[in-house]
Amino acid sequence: MIDTARRLLLPALLVLLVACWLGGGVTADDTSIDEWLQLLALPVLLLAVIVLIEQDTPPPVRWGMAAVLLIAAVPALQLLPLPTNIWALPSARGALVADLAVAGVTVAPHWSLAPYATERSLWALLPALAAFLAACALPAWQRRRLLQGVVVLIACNVVFAFFQAGLPPDSPLRLYQDFSNGFGGLLANTNHQATACIIGMALSVGLAADARLRARHGQAHPHRYGWYLALAGCFLLMVPLSTSRAGMAIALPALGLALLITGLVRPMRILRSRRALALTLASVLLAVIGVRAGLGWMAVDEAQEQRHAMAVVAVEAGKAQAPLGSGVGSFVEVFEQAAPLQLRLANYVNHAHNEYVQWWLSTGWLGMLVLGGVLALLGMTGWRILRSRGHGAALAGAGFAALCAVLAHSWADYPLRTLTLMATTAAVAGVMLASVAVATPREPATRRRPSQLA
Repeated sequence: MIDTARRLLLPALLVLLVACWLGGGVTADDTSIDEWLQLLALPVLLLAVIVLIEQDTPPPVRWGMAAVLLIAAVPALQLLPLPTNIWALPSARGALVADLAVAGVTVAPHWSLAPYATERSLWALLPALAAFLAACALPAWQRRRLLQGVVVLIACNVVFAFFQAGLPPDSPLRLYQDFSNGFGGLLANTNHQATACIIGMALSVGLAADARLRARHGQAHPHRYGWYLALAGCFLLMVPLSTSRAGMAIALPALGLALLITGLVRPMRILRSRRALALTLASVLLAVIGVRAGLGWMAVDEAQEQRHAMAVVAVEAGKAQAPLGSGVGSFVEVFEQAAPLQLRLANYVNHAHNEYVQWWLSTGWLGMLVLGGVLALLGMTGWRILRSRGHGAALAGAGFAALCAVLAHSWADYPLRTLTLMATTAAVAGVMLASVAVATPREPATRRRPSQLA
């Protein structure tokens, strides 16, 4: 049974990711597609659990599994009933208690103000949970295949985005008729296309570093290294087409991080070569110019689209809902009650456009504690990658750079609110932790004795 599970795990995971890309590109779905994707995640989750139980789990993977379970525990705990005196602790709930008393309504209060929405949010984690555990359970060569599959999916979406962009606005072949999706492809939000392209860029850099190492041992074609770098460059060029201001500000730093942490660029070697040093300084200058331009675009974005104002209001609403939080999935209703007149728009505000602020509003102190633990785990993983080398370090570094880019974009948008990017990011995180667990530690540099230098 265990051999069958290992043999089926990678194909099942790839099928799940393909399905998530085909049907999970929207943030709010009024069809049954999300439910079907959650059901499809169940066999993948079962296979992953079978494999993980039968094999030794290294510490990084165990810590990652604990972090994922803690994230899922937050909405699960919010479904529990609470005593009325504890439920009424947040100051914002005082008015609700008074209104219920006037109306003569008695309820059994749950932690969450919107238990049904919180339950839906909990079930929505199934594809990401299955993708993460399955990636953790894969052997090294299958982890490489998984990253290659993710890159192919992102590349196919870019090709489909070109096809969509060439269609007339009223074409029946357009996926999203309610608004112009531009260069989003299967993703309804074009900002999320930028996130996907940055993920593809970082993974391509990691695959290039891995291919270079394997070519030295005769395990890969020498030209594969160059093809992966060219693909990373293509993904970088696609980011401006998404028109995402935050994506432009993140892309170049993410590329630099990916080149450094995967070992493709070594600072000490650069310092020894004048030509390499000049090229590096020119690249840094271009990166600074790009970041400055991106930040300027983001400033315009805050003024015109009021994203900064939304985040400020959400922070204040979160303070009123502390320490419990309003409940995962309750953002729309809570924000509408707290929003000032200038934010009463024709269309309702579905997200705070800042994932950390929205998490604070909906989960309170418990959620922020879990978030701090996840970020600490990511930081420790990055430090371990820097102190490692080999194939595992290259793939883990690519995953680390991709995750940092997603988390950075989450400061100005909500890429993890789609099943597509949530499942993809979870799979990349699983590859990162499983790869760094088997990476070879770097030997500490030792000083030569004076007699050896003579």
